[in-house]
Amino acid sequence: MAIFTPPGDMEDYRKPQVSSSTATDPDEPSMRSMLLEMEEHQQFPNSCKKCKLPKPERAHHCSVCNTCILRFDHHCPWIHNCVGHFNHRYFVLFMSYLVFAAGYYALFGWRPFMICLDFNQIEWPYYFPRPLFAFSVILAICMGLAIGALCAWHYYLIFTAQTTVEFYNNYYDKSVCKQQGEIFVNMYNFGLWENYKRFFNICEQYPWYTVLYPVPIPPKGTGRIFEKCEEFYMLPEPRQRAHLIAQQESQDIEDIKDI
Repeated sequence: MAIFTPPGDMEDYRKPQVSSSTATDPDEPSMRSMLLEMEEHQQFPNSCKKCKLPKPERAHHCSVCNTCILRFDHHCPWIHNCVGHFNHRYFVLFMSYLVFAAGYYALFGWRPFMICLDFNQIEWPYYFPRPLFAFSVILAICMGLAIGALCAWHYYLIFTAQTTVEFYNNYYDKSVCKQQGEIFVNMYNFGLWENYKRFFNICEQYPWYTVLYPVPIPPKGTGRIFEKCEEFYMLPEPRQRAHLIAQQESQDIEDIKDI
């Protein structure tokens, strides 16, 4: 699902808009409705210098896909797709299942693997060829460690309400705030458990155990606007405005750098 689920982009807004009398789908995206939505929730609506389309908050331009991706995390060559708002959940669960499977295989294959390494024992009681089995266990351990580290990194981002791109931007903003004697506030951070629930869309309709199921569950929200935490609104209005402008400046820099 991480491969075939679109991450969410702005390409639908390039299509010519039909009139309300001929429109058949009430949920079809409209440029006008999207702009009104952005102006209502954002003080400074931004636009992409490459797509020539409005750029929602947390969206970034992907030079590989040549479009702006909603809540862009990164472009993954292994799934040949961007990881964004609508498929980030499936990407994290895919890594979780893979790490669990690799650990399960390595754990229950450890005893045969030790027998495999005992060259004094010529007899091999298993059907699977001895060299291939040793290679498969070593491969499972290496993949489990490598993907496990990446999976742990993404769970850290989930619990702190960040994407990979936002982590580096926030790291820079933290250093600037520290130099100025101010406290940095991540405006999307609602706390560990609340961030986890928001990412996996845990609610009455989708209980916590649905995270364990490989079933399609939509993310929370449209990916164009995001609720801000209470700590952000407690900041003075100039600080709020400066934080929003800094976020847009980082988006513009990434357009130039082709991140």
